[in-house]
Amino acid sequence: MKKICAMVLALCMILSLAGCGGTSGASASAPTADTSVDTSASAETETVTLTFMRTGTPEILHEIFDPMIEEFEKEYPNIKIDMQDLGWSDAEKTLQTMAASETLPDVMYHLPGTIFDLADKGLVLDLTSYVDDELKNDMYPAMLQAGQYDGKQYMITCGGSTIMLWYNTELFEQAGLDPENPPKTWDEFKAACEALSKIDGIDPFGLYAKSSGGETSFLFESLFTSEFGGSAWDSATNQYVYDSEQGKTAAVNTLQFIQDITQYAQDSYVEYGRFDVRTLLRDGKVAMVLDAINMANQVSDQLADGTIRCTVMPAGASGINSSAVNVGGWYIPTNSQHPDEAWTFLRYMMRTENQLAHAAYGSVPMLKSEAASYTDGYMVQVVKSLDNSYAEGICPQTNALWAVNGEQLQLLMMGKQSAADTQANIASEHADIYK
Repeated sequence: MKKICAMVLALCMILSLAGCGGTSGASASAPTADTSVDTSASAETETVTLTFMRTGTPEILHEIFDPMIEEFEKEYPNIKIDMQDLGWSDAEKTLQTMAASETLPDVMYHLPGTIFDLADKGLVLDLTSYVDDELKNDMYPAMLQAGQYDGKQYMITCGGSTIMLWYNTELFEQAGLDPENPPKTWDEFKAACEALSKIDGIDPFGLYAKSSGGETSFLFESLFTSEFGGSAWDSATNQYVYDSEQGKTAAVNTLQFIQDITQYAQDSYVEYGRFDVRTLLRDGKVAMVLDAINMANQVSDQLADGTIRCTVMPAGASGINSSAVNVGGWYIPTNSQHPDEAWTFLRYMMRTENQLAHAAYGSVPMLKSEAASYTDGYMVQVVKSLDNSYAEGICPQTNALWAVNGEQLQLLMMGKQSAADTQANIASEHADIYK
């Protein structure tokens, strides 16, 4: 009898243990409430590691992003960030290799032409459904649009430049010009050049005319927006407006203005890139330059003491002081195994305080809330330039289009062809690329 009782007791214990376990199958008992909570907690604490890459100078970028990543991992303890370095010199080749092997990082910064090319190949995630209303309303429209291609949001713009007029106040005073009232129109700009030309030992205007890199193309496009009174890029057709009949007259006028002001430029300007011209302004060898926000890094001391100032671009026929916006931004490749977590990190970086930290690398504000932080100094004028800005024309064929512009604009600036011929040549060569 004792043996029977022991057997019954043991059987009851086995059945009891089986009922408390997580055994699967149709005959398994439903989990208790406690077991359900334990399973949920386990899922929440599963750690995901994202690879992250911001193209640029590694030592500077780590100063910006290491603290940002540290705070992110505190707020989202189940997401870890592995920041990887990639310099600009290796960027394109490395990116294409990673794309071919589907090993692109979970979140990456790059330039829109390459991003849109990858998107055409199905390698970039469409972020349209991820973008929340708060971000949409806070971003400047041109910045949001700059990340769109074929009606989809493939990139979230996080860095960019407009073109500004930078000028030397002491040279202005020597020429009898008022530094408090810099040129606001193309005619006033040419008049200022003429007045400055009377000063010995300096040139009125610093011009960069190297054909490569898209620098002169960006300047042409920015000036065109002001003459035309709208964007230089038609996102519906993915073509430049200045290649069409609609934009032809404004394009010729813009090209004529560029040719007119070359007479006031430094010698051998065809050998100068944008960075080279910045040193001319810094060293007092030219009085004015049309350049991006990165100029500030070269003339920081003069900006601090007021010797150099900046203002918005002079206006063409439309009367609008506008500029194109050259940008780069974040994207999420389709090979990411954790797209939702990748978006969580991307969105975190677009917070106002993080964008302010990122902008120290050299950028105009992307967010209106970010811009509100600038209440004095040259950044007030930089922010003002965003009031009338347009997304620069970008598509998978951008590099080829810019190469045409660079070559044709150089011929124009050297006086080897007219403004009308330059416009016709650009439109003709672009037509072959659009095909």
